[in-house]
Amino acid sequence: MIRRVLPFVCTALFLFTLTGAAAGAPRLVLDESEFDFGFVPQNSKITHSFWVKSQGDDSLKILRVVPGCGCTKAPLERDELAPGDSTRLEIIFSTNRYRNRVSKSPRIETNEGPPHKSVRIAAQVVARPDETFPLVIKPYKLDLSQFGEKVRDKMKFSITNVSDVDLRIKLIDQPDDLFEIDLPAKIGAASEANGTLTLNPAAVESSFEKSFTIEIEDQNRTRFTVPVKRSFHKPGQPATASASTRK
Repeated sequence: MIRRVLPFVCTALFLFTLTGAAAGAPRLVLDESEFDFGFVPQNSKITHSFWVKSQGDDSLKILRVVPGCGCTKAPLERDELAPGDSTRLEIIFSTNRYRNRVSKSPRIETNEGPPHKSVRIAAQVVARPDETFPLVIKPYKLDLSQFGEKVRDKMKFSITNVSDVDLRIKLIDQPDDLFEIDLPAKIGAASEANGTLTLNPAAVESSFEKSFTIEIEDQNRTRFTVPVKRSFHKPGQPATASASTRK
């Protein structure tokens, strides 16, 4: 009887050991794995940050992030995460001369092993951003560069509703440490309203290339992403490199 039971006991112990090892192994978890920028202009840089989390009983090591092409960069804040910790993965996409619908899927390789996980970005790149529908944003690129002593920490932009219905809009994505965006809650049909970008005080002496994204509460949840560039330079001092260049 003992001889018959022993193989089953050994098998059960082996499976239990494997299950325990798998449960304690590091795992990469993404609360969000896709982001759509909506309409974006050519020849600009747009950005979005994903949060990479570590689950399990062992540290998660991010071996590398494979952007997939030269137009996409994917800098990490940290490449090793303790259990329960997280880090920011920023995706920087250069729209260049692309046209129409474009998507990129940077791959994240970790010590969790294959299959490796990916994040995905998508955008509708337009050559004439002054002809988008149902909104037209001007200027469609915001340049808040400062080359003198006078502080440039605020910039207005116009949002024109070129449709025949009222539109509600909301901000859905922006860098949380550089600037704030003030938007009208609603724009009437065939009407124009203003938005304002204001630099955070800590970002006044910095250079960067980022973006923010707004969404219309219409049937398609139409989105528009506005590139934001700032080069900071004081007379007698060399211009600081942009944040995206430093990375």
